[in-house]
Amino acid sequence: MKTARNLLTLALVIILTVGLAGMTSASSGKKADSKGAKPPFALDFNDIGDADWAEAYIAKMKSKNVLQGFEDGSFRPNQPVTRVEAIVMAVRLLGLEDQAKAQKTDAKLHFKDAELIGKKYPWAKGYILAALENGLFDASEQAVQPEKPASRVWIAGLLVKSLGLQSEALHEMTKTPAFKDAAAIPAGSVGYVNVAVEKGIISGYPDGTFKPNKNVTRAEIAALLDRTSGGLLDQAGAVKVSGVIQNIEFNKTKTPATVSGSVYGSVDGSVTIATYANQSFTYGISSELLVSYHTKYVRADQLAVHDSVQLVVLDNIVKEAVLLDAKPNDGGKDSEPKPDEPSKVTVVQLELEIKLTGQGKVEAEYENKKGKIEAEFERKSGQTREKLEGKPAAAAIEKWLSDAAITERTNPEDALSKLVSVLNVNPGDVQEIELSVKFSNGKEINIEKKQPEQNQSKGKHEDSHGPGNGKGHGKGNGKK
Repeated sequence: MKTARNLLTLALVIILTVGLAGMTSASSGKKADSKGAKPPFALDFNDIGDADWAEAYIAKMKSKNVLQGFEDGSFRPNQPVTRVEAIVMAVRLLGLEDQAKAQKTDAKLHFKDAELIGKKYPWAKGYILAALENGLFDASEQAVQPEKPASRVWIAGLLVKSLGLQSEALHEMTKTPAFKDAAAIPAGSVGYVNVAVEKGIISGYPDGTFKPNKNVTRAEIAALLDRTSGGLLDQAGAVKVSGVIQNIEFNKTKTPATVSGSVYGSVDGSVTIATYANQSFTYGISSELLVSYHTKYVRADQLAVHDSVQLVVLDNIVKEAVLLDAKPNDGGKDSEPKPDEPSKVTVVQLELEIKLTGQGKVEAEYENKKGKIEAEFERKSGQTREKLEGKPAAAAIEKWLSDAAITERTNPEDALSKLVSVLNVNPGDVQEIELSVKFSNGKEINIEKKQPEQNQSKGKHEDSHGPGNGKGHGKGNGKK
């Protein structure tokens, strides 16, 4: 592989950082033309730099009203999230806030610490009742323990229940998790941990441990909630559609857009795209939707005609979006990207090697020889090892490429960050990366990077990767 000039510095630790520039809006009812760079979405917490790796997760969850900060303008990303905060976040993620607020003020909680909740957390009572009504508590739980920091094993259980996967967890109760410290996981939580790991919500550490009793920070839960949000969309039947924007417009009339109980914003516009299969579709979209762009986010009302995008669509409404790199323009009208061009270009060869701390690694090889595909994939982290060959490996690699929306137009840095994200690799654990992608039209992406020694011990946030929350709530608690 060719060697890139730049070393892998803290950029890998902040792969999904959010910039602090201003925003612009598309004109209502008019077509917009793509012009220049997109100003990134601004996140207005005064301490977000304390965990810059999580900025994008926090921004995304904040935009969906799942996360909020404190009254002093801080987010306190490295502060442990409490159980009551996590419960409120899960209820909001599920779109149950109206149900929570509609609870009767005189409704009784039958927990041992109900009196404490009534005195110190009256604002959270409705959320706890909604959580009870929607199966987010185990039948054996006798106390909420609202002030207790939420541990990794407790959060894993909460999020698996949020996905409605309790029965799957029961079936996984007798399977020993592949972690060195599996014996430290409570027997009743084993199935929830297995399902949470399988679904990509949470993972272990490079040394092969899970650390079930480690407290989850407010920054880390932002990442975990984002992954859970993706699982909710998958369960609801969301589909991915890629293409080029033909028309996008917004108006002042907003309609609440709810799907399977989850609120994902308000629809105040529409977007029409021409897919790479020469089809045209129109979907509803919210101007406030955060669109992934390089390592940042932009608002949906900054999208324009001729932008290439990948959309996650459910019930004809855009729930997630990625702004892709367009084909370099030589200045003439004929150089605008054509909707059917990418359909002719495929990946014919891929080589990927990622060296992680603790002798962990991720290796992948893929080659398409005139329709005959050969592929291998191996991931090693601590005592955990996964290896695929042939069709299963090819299917996995092709899914990464699709999820990362990598095309011949993607620049090397974007390709690298997107693959790291969809592979659920913690950027802070990356020591070396080599990537080579060859396309059927002869174009290539080649990059090789190494983490400088002085940075190798920094940014070790297990949940800082993304293929995944923190939130203050209520009044009189300094949070909202």
